[in-house]
Amino acid sequence: MTAAATDLPAAPGSPSAAAVYEHLVRRGPHARTDLAAVLGLSHPTLTRLARELLENGLLRELPPRPQAKGRPQLPLDVAEEHVRLIGVKITATAVHTSVVTVRGQSLEELAAPLRRKDPDAVIATVTELCEALRSSHPRIAGVGIGLGGRVDDDGVVAPAELLGWEGPVPLRERLEQALGLPVSVRNDIHALLEGLAWFGAGRRHDSFVAITVGAGVAVGTVEGGVVRRGAGHTAGLTGALTTVTRDGRGVRLMDVACNDAVIEAGRERGVPGAGTGTPEQRLQAVLDAVRAGDPAARELAAEVGHAVAVSAAGVLGVLDPEALLLGGESVGLLRDDPAFAETLRALLPAQQQDVVVRYLPDDFEDWARGAAVIAARRFITGTGPV
Repeated sequence: MTAAATDLPAAPGSPSAAAVYEHLVRRGPHARTDLAAVLGLSHPTLTRLARELLENGLLRELPPRPQAKGRPQLPLDVAEEHVRLIGVKITATAVHTSVVTVRGQSLEELAAPLRRKDPDAVIATVTELCEALRSSHPRIAGVGIGLGGRVDDDGVVAPAELLGWEGPVPLRERLEQALGLPVSVRNDIHALLEGLAWFGAGRRHDSFVAITVGAGVAVGTVEGGVVRRGAGHTAGLTGALTTVTRDGRGVRLMDVACNDAVIEAGRERGVPGAGTGTPEQRLQAVLDAVRAGDPAARELAAEVGHAVAVSAAGVLGVLDPEALLLGGESVGLLRDDPAFAETLRALLPAQQQDVVVRYLPDDFEDWARGAAVIAARRFITGTGPV
């Protein structure tokens, strides 16, 4: 263990203080009177909580704001320099980390390949990267981990197929022992959704669906700002989501849209570069060929786009969200396929034609930042999701 819990930055000390702090984190500066009204707190209570948070360094006062009547108000805002969080995205081939502010601004990113995928090797790589970030960023209050697999409330992972983990791995416990910091663990799609809902592309929508196509295929939902994890914390973690190909075959979306399927289809169709190199290089070759207008690559993109559009239309029809967010390493196939959006709209009823469709970056920044949000929530509440 490299640090003691007593070295951690001060956190809100009560549920009411946490509510004040979280509201300012997510909604920006507020005058005391407005904050009290929004949160349903009495003015004496809000005054006491504000003083406590100011004294502990979590909040700061902004310059006076003149009022039409009465004394100028001193708006409150979070002191972003008070705390830092680390977000970690674990893939089958690498670990991606990002140190962020409590408002989700990324300050530095580090990544390292996974030469082995067993728990000891993964934990060692995560620890090494986190320690490197801590050396240049003081006031780290916690670490959030996102990885593909089922994660229970105690941060135990079982199974994690992409990593080859079959038995239970107490990931949270082992990393807390290694780092001496609070660690929170979630499935990566659930962590991504948290980040999108707090600070990312989903924050302007009360409800949205996210579909990611990459090493696997996942579907996540947010309603009223709440991520739906499901009774067994496996909501959206499905490779069995069905779709229909352009020639009418019923197949699993996973078998058409995941990276391995895209790479193999690219090789079979003779897409330039799809048959040689590492899996990452071969996938990139397919994406580059689509952008370059290669006919075989464009035909492959159309196949994937049609399959995703059919599945997406079914999900949207059931949940009726405000927005559809599309991401993952292979999202470029959808973004660069002119027919994808047209196919999707054609499958939706008239009442859902105004659904917003947005494309996420195909890197791992949003995933790591989402994991950091999990750590931020635990810092703010003192208990929070693990």
